[in-house]
Amino acid sequence: MVFVALGATAQDTLRVLHYNLLFYGINVSGCSSTNNNIDLKDQHLTTIINFTRPDIFTVNELGRGPSTNPTANATRILNNVLNTQGRTHFSAAGYTNVRGSDIVNMLYYNHHKFTLHSQDVVTSITRDINLYRLYINNMPRLAQGDTTFIIALVAHFKAGSSEGDLSSRANEAAAVMAYIDSRNMRGNVMFLADFNMKNAFEQAFQTLTQYHTAVYRFLDPIEVSGNWFNNPDVAQYHTQSTRVSRDSCFISGGLDDRFDMILLSRALLQGDQGLIYRQGSFRAIGQDGIRLNGELITPTNNSAPAGVIHALYNMSDHLPVELQLITRPVALSDGLSKLPVPDLQISNPVRTYLLLRSSLHAYNARLSVFTLQGRLLLAVDGINITTGDNYFYQVSLLNPGMYIIRIEMPGAAPVSLKFVKL
Repeated sequence: MVFVALGATAQDTLRVLHYNLLFYGINVSGCSSTNNNIDLKDQHLTTIINFTRPDIFTVNELGRGPSTNPTANATRILNNVLNTQGRTHFSAAGYTNVRGSDIVNMLYYNHHKFTLHSQDVVTSITRDINLYRLYINNMPRLAQGDTTFIIALVAHFKAGSSEGDLSSRANEAAAVMAYIDSRNMRGNVMFLADFNMKNAFEQAFQTLTQYHTAVYRFLDPIEVSGNWFNNPDVAQYHTQSTRVSRDSCFISGGLDDRFDMILLSRALLQGDQGLIYRQGSFRAIGQDGIRLNGELITPTNNSAPAGVIHALYNMSDHLPVELQLITRPVALSDGLSKLPVPDLQISNPVRTYLLLRSSLHAYNARLSVFTLQGRLLLAVDGINITTGDNYFYQVSLLNPGMYIIRIEMPGAAPVSLKFVKL
């Protein structure tokens, strides 16, 4: 695993949001086009995104699209919710469904601030548990082959309280930790999930937080141990259920479970790998701490604007959770390895087509053009560049001036070069 330095730039605050979307885009378990209408859900989710403004947004219970287009719902959120109302800066990770579940996970990210380097499916015991590796778009450091990486693990653990359910969650947690251990995954790692656990004593949670190799353990940023279920001392962190009465889709019973959490690696709490958790920033959106076994909207909830509370109530039977990370400059260590840096040659200046030639073969690379201020103008994914061959990229739509082109190749450091458009 590679962790390299941020440049000496101003601090940036990065917002992270995780949300169980409650059968988004599918009709199952009593959730129909009437009580779980996707058009209305888009409106509610847009309101929530406008309020929270995440840079990384991870979700559970994204419905699988039709067999002819299984990614339809993932794309719908990107186009109908995230990149709307003047926003154009969101991208989506690749869709996976190894398990063949009706509901899947997904990660969306602000591509002005992050680039998705790679992703993997850690395990598929109940549903896919996904891993996404991103790095920060620090343009001066990227030009030198340096950046800061962060890994987001996203999971939706098996629900239920039977011995079989507990065993399934224990197996899922053990598989995640074995994956991390076998790959020596140290540094900036987040685990964002609907954990479906009622207390910190459960074997699955103990495996995640008390793993035998301390460097791989996850930590609870708010350090709430013991029993979470129906516990008034934990009321401000309860995320399920937003309703007292069941309408055949939303789980009932009122807010009494802390299912949704974001666990962090030690590096994110200590801040020695370029990012640090902002103390006190973790919260359950819409939770004011006085809703134990009660509804989100009754009595009046002043923890967020009324429109946001209404959107949360109608969107899902879960509340989203969020936290903030702050970028920090760190010095390179001799013990930290770096990705290979391809020798990239470009034509310069250019009029219509920019010619590229790379010393490394690039499969499924991403090519982007930015202003000198870092604003993304053009991008193309999935390009293949054969070593020594020429690749032509059309830039005729750009106005005359100076720009930055960046090539991101799997397994190699991103390369950024300046060029002049005539």
